[in-house]
Amino acid sequence: YKGAPALDAGLVGAAQSVEHYEIARYGTLIAWAEQLGMKDALPLLRETLKEETATDEALSALGESDANERA
Repeated sequence: YKGAPALDAGLVGAAQSVEHYEIARYGTLIAWAEQLGMKDALPLLRETLKEETATDEALSALGESDANERA
């Protein structure tokens, strides 16, 4: 299966699953930090959430433009 389009699509999907989990976790951590008044933690948490969202968008674009079509 090495180099097979379906494998590529599967890897993109698996990576997106990880990103979605991370996005959910950082959203929760931000909510908790806000409720607990942990203002110092918020900028880093928000920046990390932004990075995770950007990675998810890049993976979506990759899947839509190439990997899924070939599979």
